Amino acid sequence: MNDIKVLVRRYAIYSAVIILILLFAALFSSEPAFFWGMAFGASFSFLNLLSTYFQVKRIGKSVADRKFRFSVGTLGRIIIVVAALFTAQQFPQYLNLTGVIIGLAVTYIILLIEPIFNHKAFAVKE
Repeated sequence: MNDIKVLVRRYAIYSAVIILILLFAALFSSEPAFFWGMAFGASFSFLNLLSTYFQVKRIGKSVADRKFRFSVGTLGRIIIVVAALFTAQQFPQYLNLTGVIIGLAVTYIILLIEPIFNHKAFAVKE
């Protein structure tokens, strides 16, 4: 379980750095709505990462205690995505919908790319 905590902390740092870069890009870009949308979507993607982490933690505790615990895991993450998209549709002058959709994928991109750079952490120790 400690490994999950370390991974989530690392992914959270990467997400925060990407969000900050997107915010600076929005401030200095000629197309700020796209970068505001990406930063907004990346923020909601980060919320999904945290939601997943807490669900995994809850399931681990449930298995250890041998008790059933109800969770809204996937449904909660879908609601977060729908809320981000609905908000982007309500404020198209500030948030580009394409940027929000790309931003929502930021955490998944990190999850796919990060192991390439940290492959030594997953190597079997003899």
